[in-house]
Amino acid sequence: MSNGTTTTDLDRPEILEERPMELVINEAFIERLEKAATLYQGRYLPLAFKLTNEHDWVGQGKGRYYLQASGAEKLCNPFGISWGEPKVEKINKEDEHGKFYEYVVSGIFSCSALGRMGWFVGNCDSLDKFFTARPGWNPSNGEGDIRKAAFSNWITNGVTRLCGIRNPSEEMLKKAGLDIAKITVVDYSGQGSRTAEQSTDVISEAMAKRWFAIARQNKWTDGQMKALLTSVNIESSRMIKRNEYDELVAMVSKAPPTATTEAPA
Repeated sequence: MSNGTTTTDLDRPEILEERPMELVINEAFIERLEKAATLYQGRYLPLAFKLTNEHDWVGQGKGRYYLQASGAEKLCNPFGISWGEPKVEKINKEDEHGKFYEYVVSGIFSCSALGRMGWFVGNCDSLDKFFTARPGWNPSNGEGDIRKAAFSNWITNGVTRLCGIRNPSEEMLKKAGLDIAKITVVDYSGQGSRTAEQSTDVISEAMAKRWFAIARQNKWTDGQMKALLTSVNIESSRMIKRNEYDELVAMVSKAPPTATTEAPA
């Protein structure tokens, strides 16, 4: 300026270009939006959910359904979803009940089919009721479980948010051919818990896998596990009731019963 003063970026007024509303929200825009909504609700969502099965979902009452990691993984190839090396952090915490830790996993996901990418976070802490309810489990020797659960939570968050398939309605899942009656319904108990241990419905797929893993760790064979379930009138590990789960976990947390040989007649 000629008077010797200098104009800085802070002195310059911010200029916003505005367009009349009627030029933006016009008939052509509405028609495109209506067509997109019809395709999204009528074809895109049902097709996405059809890639999963009932065991990939968890119901939490009041018409709320959440996809588990097993279902999220099934969407990765069809949608061209990939991610880079995640950042994994262990955070030590403390509250009025004592010390605990949390694993936080974060990183970038990309979806080639939708041309989108984003940064997402997953977490799990050592107070999670799913783990603390297991006989013999403790935070010091179960750190690997917490880290894996945080990673699974990260995968689920990344896939469902990137694809826009969170919180589907019951009608939408039915439209995709899923049988709502076969979806496990959980009843959360305790703040921060992701999995209920008090429901009389069947256990989740993850719980069945953990039951199997605990049995294997204690040298149970497939035949012995099958015999145990048969003895309590359960056809398979997927049919274990949640109110039966703790007792069955306690059983396979010990060595299997010693095989007996019938005496010759």
